[in-house]
Amino acid sequence: MVRAARTAAVLPRLPLTAGRRELLHGGDDEQFRRMLHDLLAFSGKLQEIRERMGGFIGLSGPAYTILISIAHLSARSEAGVTSVARHLNLSQPYVTAEVNKLVAAGLVHKAASDRDGRSVSLTVTADAVALLTDLAPRQRAINDRLFAHLGVAAFDLLAGIASRLVHDADSALELAALGAMESPRAAAEGS
Repeated sequence: MVRAARTAAVLPRLPLTAGRRELLHGGDDEQFRRMLHDLLAFSGKLQEIRERMGGFIGLSGPAYTILISIAHLSARSEAGVTSVARHLNLSQPYVTAEVNKLVAAGLVHKAASDRDGRSVSLTVTADAVALLTDLAPRQRAINDRLFAHLGVAAFDLLAGIASRLVHDADSALELAALGAMESPRAAAEGS
């Protein structure tokens, strides 16, 4: 019986996944990658929490987020599809589709805008206020637990960083949509 020769495992030295000096410690990207993995894990858990929040009131996670955003935005000024989409970093067609479902469910009221007759003003109905009021104690408990390790300074820092990261992510998505840079291997194969 011939035994296959065992080859030693190759421990690859992969190229860095980030190039900015600020993202590397000692020329290594290990902490950067760990942070990305933590953010991905947090994002997944945050999405699941949002789905459960929506489920508590019979909505999907995105519908819940849009509903509560309309409630808060319309309390300060006129809220329309554009302002809700901008606030949530979502596309207007997506927000329009979700708003139409919320209108059909009797949770959102659409009316002609006082400022611009071509657009609509969105407000929540009494039924929506009742649902959100009933949900508030659960929301507080979950949000307090979600951010339990943050003091005032850390919370303020995180809020500012999160806002800037959303902007940076939009820019990175544009770059990714362009293919960033063609890999040397793909360029060689194409020539």
